[in-house]
Amino acid sequence: MFEGMQMDATTEAFLQSWEWRWDVILVLLTCVSIYVTGWVRLRRMGAKIANGWRLASYLAGMGFIALALLSGIGTFESLLFFIHMIQHILMMMYAAPLIMLAAPMPIGMWGLPRPIRLQLAKFLNQKSPLRQLIVTITKPGIIWMFYTLNLWMWHDSEMYERATTHSTIHNIQHLLFFGTALAIWWHTTDAAPKFHKHRTYGKRMMFAAATYFQNLLLGIYITMSPELIYTYYATVPRMWGIEAHRDQVIGGLIMWIPGGMMYGYTILILISRLMDYSEKQAQIKAKRAKIQRQQAKGIAAP
Repeated sequence: MFEGMQMDATTEAFLQSWEWRWDVILVLLTCVSIYVTGWVRLRRMGAKIANGWRLASYLAGMGFIALALLSGIGTFESLLFFIHMIQHILMMMYAAPLIMLAAPMPIGMWGLPRPIRLQLAKFLNQKSPLRQLIVTITKPGIIWMFYTLNLWMWHDSEMYERATTHSTIHNIQHLLFFGTALAIWWHTTDAAPKFHKHRTYGKRMMFAAATYFQNLLLGIYITMSPELIYTYYATVPRMWGIEAHRDQVIGGLIMWIPGGMMYGYTILILISRLMDYSEKQAQIKAKRAKIQRQQAKGIAAP
């Protein structure tokens, strides 16, 4: 399948072709500096939210974005469909959840200058029109629908080719993929800011399962297609001896299996959390019942 995929000239070029895109680097450095500044300030105040694992999670998420956009993945995605799928998975299935788990908004706000932070807090208070608008347009059902439509739209053959051959459209595609992924993982992880009503473990599992299901269908569709959907790849040089249709099959499998694994892991974690929560609730009820029995005995005693 991967004929000649030793350390040949192509593999060496892939490993060495880092593209130092200053637009991407500037955005990443700005986001990291704001977050780290906020984390340090909160850490000095003794805030529990500013712990080590959140900082590591945020930096890892940013690292995955850099890997997806600046490494050989970003260069070769225009030559190989499966590399393009790897790029999307790194951004949507790894970077996005890691960043959301790091509570980027509450911590990042503390990295902003005080006047901006206070103004932003004013705009986002519970009764502000802006917050009400955000709550309305980011309900789970709306986010799921927009995420699904966005994902399937960009994998239409014509839209995909436009994105691949026009850098501006390609950048818009990446922004929409990453933005909708952040929104999906915001609901799935129940991360801050908590603008919506509390989401139970069961609801979050259903949300993750619904997202996984549509991702699965798209992966199966691409993998099982007997025809070449993305004809653009038939017009570019073939790397490592992988012909265009086989490249498409590999890309579909990557979306199907590794692309769905993160949702699977998430569902398993939520099941584990639900079981722990149920066990703790049962223990609390048992203790309350024991106390009530003891109190009843005390009242009944002469």
